[in-house]
Amino acid sequence: MSSILSNYFLQRLISKIVALDYLIQQKIMAANTPWLSQVMAVITNLGSPLAYITIAVLVFIGLGWQKRWWEALFSISSLFSAWVLMGFLKNIIARPRPLGEALTIATGFSFPSGHAMLSLAFYGFLALVVSGDCPPKYRSLIRVGFSVLILIIGFSRVYLNVHYTSDVLAGYILGALILAVNWWVMKKTMKASGESV
Repeated sequence: MSSILSNYFLQRLISKIVALDYLIQQKIMAANTPWLSQVMAVITNLGSPLAYITIAVLVFIGLGWQKRWWEALFSISSLFSAWVLMGFLKNIIARPRPLGEALTIATGFSFPSGHAMLSLAFYGFLALVVSGDCPPKYRSLIRVGFSVLILIIGFSRVYLNVHYTSDVLAGYILGALILAVNWWVMKKTMKASGESV
C-alpha cells in the first residue's frame, strides 16, 4: 500500500514539474529576440567540451607551475567525475530534448543538463581555488562573478530551447554534490600529506 501511494505522489510530482517546464519554455520562447539569441549562443559555448578542455589544460598548467598539484588534480577530477556521471544519467533517464526549434546544436538526451552540471562542478571549483588566494575583500566578488557565469550558462540552455528548467536545476544540484565531494577529498588528502589547507 505504501509503495502504491509513493508511486502515486511521485507521478503527481513529476507531472507538475513537467507542466511547469512546458510553461516556462513557452514564456521564454515568446520573449526571444534575435540579439539576445546571439548573446546566449556565445555564452552557452563557455559550457562546451572545447571550452572545458581548453580551460582545464590551462588551469592544470597554471597550478602545476605553482606546484599546487593537488588543486590541479582535483580541479580536473571535479570536471571529469561530473562528465562521467552526466553521461551515465542521461542514458539511464533518456529524457528527450524539448519540443520546438532549438536555437543551437545539441545532441543526446536532455536530463540532466550537462552544461549546468559541469559548469557548477568545474567553474565552482575554480572559484574556490582562485578566491582562496585573494584578499578577503575580493573573495566575494570573485565568487559572485563565477556564480553569475554558472547561472547564465544554465539559463542559456533553457533560452536556446535545448533543455527544460528541471534539467538545469538537477544539473546544478548534482554539480554541487560533485564539487563538494571533490573539495572535501582534496582537503583531506592535502592534510594527510602535510600540506597547508
